[in-house]
Amino acid sequence: MDNLEIPSKSGLVLFGQLFGMCDHISYTLGKHGYAVYKYVPYGKIVDLIPYLLRRAQENSSVLGGSVLNERQILWKELTSRLLHPKLA
Repeated sequence: MDNLEIPSKSGLVLFGQLFGMCDHISYTLGKHGYAVYKYVPYGKIVDLIPYLLRRAQENSSVLGGSVLNERQILWKELTSRLLHPKLA
């Protein structure tokens, strides 16, 4: 986007993520002015489980399988928002 001189707030580029997955990426994009949308899949549980399992496996590989890492990032974001609400 920088190379093409597209401003983060232009609305030309939008990011979408599954709700609850790699939220630290959403927080970082949002802090830099990018539009981030979270989606929540719905439907029959028998149809959703394979999809959600695939997403969880993909997330695990991105984080190196560390749920602790994700929890630490979420905790840092939560405390930042509570202590500095105008920056959130």
